[in-house]
Amino acid sequence: MQDANRLLVGLAALLVGAMVVIQLRLENVVPTPSGNQQLLNLLHQADAKKATLKRELGSAQALLNQKLSEASAAKHLDQELVQAEMLAGTIPVSGPGVVVHWGNGTAPSAFQIADIDLLLMVNELRASGAEAIAINGQRITAETQIRSASNYILINQSQQAAPFVIQAIGPPHTMLQALELPGGLVDQSTQEGRTISVATAKHLQLPAVTTVSTQYSHAP
Repeated sequence: MQDANRLLVGLAALLVGAMVVIQLRLENVVPTPSGNQQLLNLLHQADAKKATLKRELGSAQALLNQKLSEASAAKHLDQELVQAEMLAGTIPVSGPGVVVHWGNGTAPSAFQIADIDLLLMVNELRASGAEAIAINGQRITAETQIRSASNYILINQSQQAAPFVIQAIGPPHTMLQALELPGGLVDQSTQEGRTISVATAKHLQLPAVTTVSTQYSHAP
């Protein structure tokens, strides 16, 4: 009987010891309530940091898009300004085009080159695509005056006389064909005894227009 009791006591002690060991192992594997709370806090902090970084990234992306948009707009404005300056003749320009050499030749005085002839030449070149024109180095713009005075022709207030060298930047072959049309300026000049030749050029460089000051007009 005593042996049986001793056996039961031993088994009980063994069982209690095993339970203690299992409990200790569970404590090592499963975090304590305070450990769980710390883990949750860390997760919340990580989520908050992630949200903050996401907002900062969104702000940075918006700022970048704004800067890119501003840069694109500035580039577009610069291109428009250059285009306007080219058309106004305030900056030198270069490009392909045609060169016309035009002289009086054997033409009688009544058929020698006058201001109206130069105006017709300018209009013909513009109609055939010329983007920039110069006569004897004088850039022709919308403000240019071409008029006869005594035995010379005033171009941008500069005294010029035949022979004239006319340079035009634009589609070379289109302008050449326009000038050489039957009954056109080349044909008419030849019939009237004037000398004229037109040649295409791969590269021309035209100067800027002479600065003209305004006395009464100003920007609004």
